[in-house]
Formats: sequence, structure tokens, C-alpha cells
Amino acid sequence: MATKPKRVTYNDPADDNADYLVPLQYDANPSLPNRKKSSKKSPPPPPGGLFGSIFLPITLLFYAGVPIAQFVIGLIYIGQCTIRQFVSIYMILSGFFGIAFVIVGLIIHLKIVKQASSASSSYDVPKSKPTSVKILIPIFIILLLFVIGWFFAGQVVVFEIKLRVEFFDPVLPEYCHGNLYKAAYILIFIDYLIFPINIILIVISGRSPPKENNTRKTKRPTRTPRK
Repeated sequence: MATKPKRVTYNDPADDNADYLVPLQYDANPSLPNRKKSSKKSPPPPPGGLFGSIFLPITLLFYAGVPIAQFVIGLIYIGQCTIRQFVSIYMILSGFFGIAFVIVGLIIHLKIVKQASSASSSYDVPKSKPTSVKILIPIFIILLLFVIGWFFAGQVVVFEIKLRVEFFDPVLPEYCHGNLYKAAYILIFIDYLIFPINIILIVISGRSPPKENNTRKTKRPTRTPRK
């Protein structure tokens, strides 16, 4: 005579009136319907690094106003600083190379983002950087070093003549046009304000977001057996 299997129930702490049967153990056979394997390939991560970060164009556009102002003011008042002709030259070259620095950085960013978006649409692993990007990155670094070096060289000259400059009489050897000198002086301090903000944005862009685990395991509530 076959014995009748005993039914074991468990008390769910969320509902005292609910009875649950003993859960079946899954077989190791992968053909069972409950053990579905995901064949979907996860998309590649977003482009990392400084050049692929959204903070790079923000930083460059935030800085772009300074070299544009330097270039325009330097051209307008060229040759109108007798005490130091270098002031107008400093403004023109600083503006020119600053604008070139911004343009090259934006081109690199757009090319990397375009490559990453085309790779993510087909779920392919992004390939190495294009040849144009490999050429532009050293140019970007050289322009950055020149802008920084030229910035410090220019402020030495601008601050040196601060106490001797004359704004009203063009005949005097100490003359320098007020708009030219004051613009050079003020833009130096604006650069000093922009640099810390840009450094903070670069640090933030260098911190890659943590990888999310798509396969999260849900913890089942503890059930106490009820006799």
C-alpha cells in the first residue's frame, strides 16, 4: 500500500494565512524552462577617459571666452603700448593658441563620441582610436603646454609695469592704452578663477562610474516551518 506524501507548509511572515508548499529543487539540466539563459550581449560601456567625457567640452567652452577676448582686444590695440609692446603680442598669441586649443579638443571629443556611438549601436567592442585622433591628441597636449607657459610669461610682464604704466598721454614712454592693459590684467585673474573649476571638472571626468550588476539576486524572506 502506497503511503500518502505528507504536505509540509511554511508560514510566510508577510501573511499568516498563506501556506506554501516546499519549493522544488531545480535540476542541473539546462533544458528546464525555469533555467533560462540570456543570450543577449550587453552593450559596451560609454567611452571613458578625459576625451570621451562630457566634462571636456563643458570645460573647453567655459574657457573659450578668454582667448577670444584676448585675440580681439590684442588686434584692436596692437602697437598702442609703448612701455611694453609685448603686451599686445601676448594678447594676440595667447588668444590664437587658446582658440586652437579649444577647437582641437572639441574635434577629438566629437570623433571619440561618434566612434563610441557607432560601436554601441552594433554592440561591438570599440576599436582603437582613429588615426586622426592619435595625431590630434599630441597637438592638443602641445597647445595646452604652450597656453600654460605663455600665460605665466605674459603675467610677469603685465604685473611688472603695473606701477609705471600711463593711460592718458601717448607721448610718454610709459604709455599703454587703458583698454589693452586693463583687459590683459583682468583676463589673467579670470584665468586664475577658471583653472580651479576646470581642474575639478577634469577630476570628476576621470572618475568612471561604478559598474552596475545586471544580475541582482533577490533575497527571499525567511520562512519558519509550521507544524
